[in-house]
Amino acid sequence: MKVVVRQAAEDDIERHCSWIAKNDVPAALKVGKGIREQINRLEIDALIEMGRPGLVAGTRELIYPPYIIVYQLSDHRQELHILSVMHGAQARS
Repeated sequence: MKVVVRQAAEDDIERHCSWIAKNDVPAALKVGKGIREQINRLEIDALIEMGRPGLVAGTRELIYPPYIIVYQLSDHRQELHILSVMHGAQARS
């Protein structure tokens, strides 16, 4: 499965890592690496639905505690789109 990380999701990852890096650069690097490794697991077809159903219809959510990786499958293109990465304590609408 081809995984496409949308720019908004890339910006989310960078924002989270920058915030952590203010106090702990190694921790920020570890979080960024962990989120990206979790995203990369979705390239394996057997794992594309390992996330839970999302709050928004048609999405799924993969957890990398305390972060939530929101993604959507695109059947017609055989792609999976990473839509956003949010901290679990963030308000969700």
